[in-house]
Amino acid sequence: MLTKLENYNKIFTSQADCKTKLERYFHVYLTDNSEEIADIESLAEFLGCTRRDILALEKDENYGSAIANAKNSIARIKKQLAMRGKIPAAVLSFDMKNNHDYTDKGENAVDESTTIIIQGDAAKWAN
Repeated sequence: MLTKLENYNKIFTSQADCKTKLERYFHVYLTDNSEEIADIESLAEFLGCTRRDILALEKDENYGSAIANAKNSIARIKKQLAMRGKIPAAVLSFDMKNNHDYTDKGENAVDESTTIIIQGDAAKWAN
C-alpha cells in the first residue's frame, strides 16, 4: 500500500495520465471484461494499487477530483444493477457504506427538546 502522497506517481504520472487510465478502465477494461462489475477493488487492481490507495488518492489535490468522479460512476453503475435486481440490495448497501461514504439515516431521530405526550392506555403502560 502506498502511504505517502508523493508515492502516487507510481500510479499516475500526471493528471492527464490519471484521466486516460480512468477512461480506459470504464470504456475499455469493463467493456472487454463484461462479467466484471465496476467497483473500487476492480479499479485498484486495474491501476496496480489497493483499495486503501484509491480512498487515500481521493484526498490528493492533483487526483482527488478525478478519483471522486470515478467513485461516483462506480456507485451509479452498482446502484443501477441493484435496482434491476442484478446484485442484492444488501451487497449494494455494504459497498456504499464501506467504499462510498454513505451512512444510514436515522429514521426515528428525536430531538431532545421534543415533548411526547402519552395518553389513554399507553399512559398507564408507560408508568
